[in-house]
Amino acid sequence: STACQNYKKGYFSYTDSLGNTVLVHRRNKYQYDKNTVTKVRTQFRLNWTGNCSYQITQAITNSKAARKFKNSSTIVIIDKTDGENGYTYTCECKDGTNIKSGYMKKLSKQQYYDLF
Repeated sequence: STACQNYKKGYFSYTDSLGNTVLVHRRNKYQYDKNTVTKVRTQFRLNWTGNCSYQITQAITNSKAARKFKNSSTIVIIDKTDGENGYTYTCECKDGTNIKSGYMKKLSKQQYYDLF
């Protein structure tokens, strides 16, 4: 299936558990996140494990609190594709018990930099 091909690179945003907007830029084998409220930036290694599933592994962050998760990985499953708009995802977070789902919205480069 090529349904998730659109999501392998580009610009996105999602809302974290506190309601903050997080901007996401994917290119090559990396994903760069920036929380627009807390200003936390995180770089992840991005590995596509299937057509519609990927693993992100934390590499670098400017958050002291998040540094303890260095090299920790999260598997993300794309449950439902929504074409050019984005996708619905589920992930098993750090401790494996916290199943989290959300919506990853696809942005244009212009929308991304307007929010950045």
